[in-house]
Amino acid sequence: MREPAVVFAVIALIALTAQACGSSAPAAPPSDGRRSVAVSVGASGYTPSEIDAVPGEPLRIVFTRTTDEGCGQQVVFPEQNLRADLPLGQAVPLDLVMPASGRVLFTCGMGMFDGAIVVR
Repeated sequence: MREPAVVFAVIALIALTAQACGSSAPAAPPSDGRRSVAVSVGASGYTPSEIDAVPGEPLRIVFTRTTDEGCGQQVVFPEQNLRADLPLGQAVPLDLVMPASGRVLFTCGMGMFDGAIVVR
């Protein structure tokens, strides 16, 4: 049986590799059926910085910090009162359920990087 962190790291690595190769293939779904989206945290912010979602969708965002440059050591979802540390090179999955409409904002711990999940 594999450790959940190893499974999430493999999913994030596959998604990041596909993104780097120019593929638009989505990340593999987690075993619980949630859609998973890989987000890279680099020196200038989040990639992708905007994620599309549908109302009520259970979503897993897998953040991976790729550099010590910048202020990406944490990700904060202010309206959800959610904060997570992002260790360098480690995939950190966060599970959310999307609201009926609007934007779910996220930022770094200092508020300098920003991103959003857009519910359409």
